Amino acid sequence: KKITGELLNIEEKYSLKLSTEVKVVNDSIHGHIELHPLLVKIIDTPQFQRLRHIKQLGGAYWVFPGASHNRFEHSIGVAYLAGCMVKSLQEKQPELHITNRDILCVTIAGLCHDLGHGPFSHLFDKKFIPAVQSDAKWKHEEASVNMFRHMVKENNLEPLMVSYGLDMENDLTFIDELIKGHKTIPVTNTL
Repeated sequence: KKITGELLNIEEKYSLKLSTEVKVVNDSIHGHIELHPLLVKIIDTPQFQRLRHIKQLGGAYWVFPGASHNRFEHSIGVAYLAGCMVKSLQEKQPELHITNRDILCVTIAGLCHDLGHGPFSHLFDKKFIPAVQSDAKWKHEEASVNMFRHMVKENNLEPLMVSYGLDMENDLTFIDELIKGHKTIPVTNTL
């Protein structure tokens, strides 16, 4: 009984199910990054963990062995920078009324923006997909939104997201829109 109790205490202590603690990761570019508990839960999903095996630079590491950066590392860095950017806007432009909920949404979008990448990143989009299905309109941004929605549902993240103050209808749409980005409008010469 004593050993079982101790094991349960260890499981509870280190389990992310009940964790409200901020976690710290050491990023090779940005140094120590504090991660919100919701981000940790997202990172611990199989859908996010697969990014560890997708190279950021496609096949470049075959020629440049040091180019071994992966989408997992990149996504954590983007989440960090997105959070820094929106926190700075919150501080320097209070008239924008940026909330901590907004900051969390932007950070989640930064973290999840590459969930839809296939093997070898953009080579998958530009070479593989057209070769196997020439009429496909594959966009990794759309795939990222689909994977994000699947990840939230499959891992039952909704209750946790709600517990951190997210509005599941509006905030998921906001995160989707951030991941998709916007269509660029060509600049024309008006002179």
